[in-house]
Amino acid sequence: MREDPRHLLDNVDALSQRDPADMLGLVENAADQWKEAATASIFSPPEEWRRFRSVVVAGMGGSAIAADVTATWLSRRWPVSIQVVRDYSLPLWVDKDTLFVACSYSGNTEETLSAWREAGERGMERAVITTGGELGEEADREGIPSITLAGGLPPRAAFPSAFVSLVRLFSGVGPEDDNAPGGETTLREIESVPATLSELRSTYGREVVVLRNPAKELALWMGIGWPVIYAPDYPLAPVALRWRGQLGENAKRVASGHLLPEMNHNEIVGWEAQKEIYPMTRVVMMEDRDQGERTAMRIGITARVLEGAGASVRRVSASGENLLTRMMSLISLGDYTSVYLGAAWGMDPTPVEKIDHLKSKLAEAE
Repeated sequence: MREDPRHLLDNVDALSQRDPADMLGLVENAADQWKEAATASIFSPPEEWRRFRSVVVAGMGGSAIAADVTATWLSRRWPVSIQVVRDYSLPLWVDKDTLFVACSYSGNTEETLSAWREAGERGMERAVITTGGELGEEADREGIPSITLAGGLPPRAAFPSAFVSLVRLFSGVGPEDDNAPGGETTLREIESVPATLSELRSTYGREVVVLRNPAKELALWMGIGWPVIYAPDYPLAPVALRWRGQLGENAKRVASGHLLPEMNHNEIVGWEAQKEIYPMTRVVMMEDRDQGERTAMRIGITARVLEGAGASVRRVSASGENLLTRMMSLISLGDYTSVYLGAAWGMDPTPVEKIDHLKSKLAEAE
């Protein structure tokens, strides 16, 4: 397949004529959704939650990524462990000393429902974030604390609501101080995000032409290539995971990835024997000022190694006044880029037909 730049540009530019309720419209609306969630997610955690020093969040896909971002963002300021479980069962160590949170946008995610019920059988304190479904019904019936999300969105587009709701829920867990989820420092960071997202829309939005739009340009650079996402483990591991998920769902494109410094201890050697495919790779190297001096050196050296192997490499840096806005700056770039990449190749970014097909086959098997 050959790339026709004129054809790709036409497809990307055509997005500006589409219904603002499409996937691009949902991405552009992230700032408003964030502000609405901060107002709507009124929640009073039980006082007994203060004793918890560990939290397990069960979720899948778009419902789980908000927990990943929350866990990384809070990991070096809040002495409570957050582990995300993407499976039907819970680890053996999870017990009554751990708060269990089920996060399922639809409320019908079978893996999350399974873990939720297991947590109930273990006698754990539980909480729920959902729009309803079986999970919402069971939580209401059992009197479990819950936060209800606004409905009508693809789960991946509900990231701002899920994130803000998780932080609101965590505000009742563990010790109280300025850096805790309900503390002044943390709340200031949360309140600063909508302005960042609005500013990014003026840079990445549909009305901004390719020559002045880094997200559109990045999508065209990826072209028909194979996206590979590398990032520093801290603090960008969940951001890289979000990119891979969004490229899959919005662009219908398989993307691989790894984290540094671990990548330097194994995968880097893989860039030796498949020289024919390296020119088709599009490597995105993420960076953040909190990654550490040694990791920064590793990123620079790794980029040069991959370029020497024939790969095309782009280095993208997080920007913002604090860690959360920096993480969101790169998440936003990935969201826009994935939609533009799908559109460039004539794909509708919204449907997820293969996920729907898989779910129907699983239902038939029951």
